[in-house]
Amino acid sequence: MFIHVQRETGLAHRNLVLRPWQVQVLRLIVSRWFAAVLTIAVLSWAYFAVQAARVPFLSQRITHLEDDAAKIDTLQATLEQLQRRYSQVQQMLSAATRPATTPAAAEKESASTAKVATPTKAAPSAKPAAAEGAHPATSPPTKAPRPTPPDPED
Repeated sequence: MFIHVQRETGLAHRNLVLRPWQVQVLRLIVSRWFAAVLTIAVLSWAYFAVQAARVPFLSQRITHLEDDAAKIDTLQATLEQLQRRYSQVQQMLSAATRPATTPAAAEKESASTAKVATPTKAAPSAKPAAAEGAHPATSPPTKAPRPTPPDPED
């Protein structure tokens, strides 16, 4: 292919001679498909360049978060230790604040708890629920006896 280039205002001119493969390359470069592929390649390169630039910042952030995690673990262990000490002190204080009981007061307390803990005798049923073949979840509920209140005279 011969290309003849002539200036408008002068006598200078130039002749270009292109071989067939050069014409094919030139046709490819000016095509729309080449422009689309080139645009995608440039955009993907830009994306990966930005991601690669983020690596040092992300590495620094990970290091900072690891340091924070170590501090949190230390604080959590300290908190657990302080909670154990606090519960130990609470147990020691609750044991020290219990009133000393005299033998008469101890007997009175044990008598009042014995009255509350002793259930009244209920009339025995003819057959237990399991013997009737009823499922315990579907059997009717039984009423529990109410504890008797302690006598105020004691």
